[in-house]
Amino acid sequence: MDWFRFVVAPFIVLYGLLALLAGPQQWRRGKITTLAANSMLIVGVVLLVAGYLVWAQSAWALWALGAGLLGMHVLAAVNSAQATGTPAWGQQTGRLIVSALLFGLAYMAQGA
Repeated sequence: MDWFRFVVAPFIVLYGLLALLAGPQQWRRGKITTLAANSMLIVGVVLLVAGYLVWAQSAWALWALGAGLLGMHVLAAVNSAQATGTPAWGQQTGRLIVSALLFGLAYMAQGA
């Protein structure tokens, strides 16, 4: 299943690009603070690196992906709680499903 990593890695990179672009866009609209926007940029870069590491079949791929996805969840929950008073659990559940799917696919792509 060596070809599988070529299918999974672009989806991880796309998820990282979405995070990378979401931070500054939400900051310009005044929805999040500068610190939160910069943190989203960092998480986006970590996910981009994780996508590359999955493609390269690095031993660090799952660690980087896990750190990026965990950072994404924490930032989304904190930003949602600051904006509305409580985290948006529906969005968090959807994000958790996408993250679990990406992590599972990356695990399979690594052949572990």
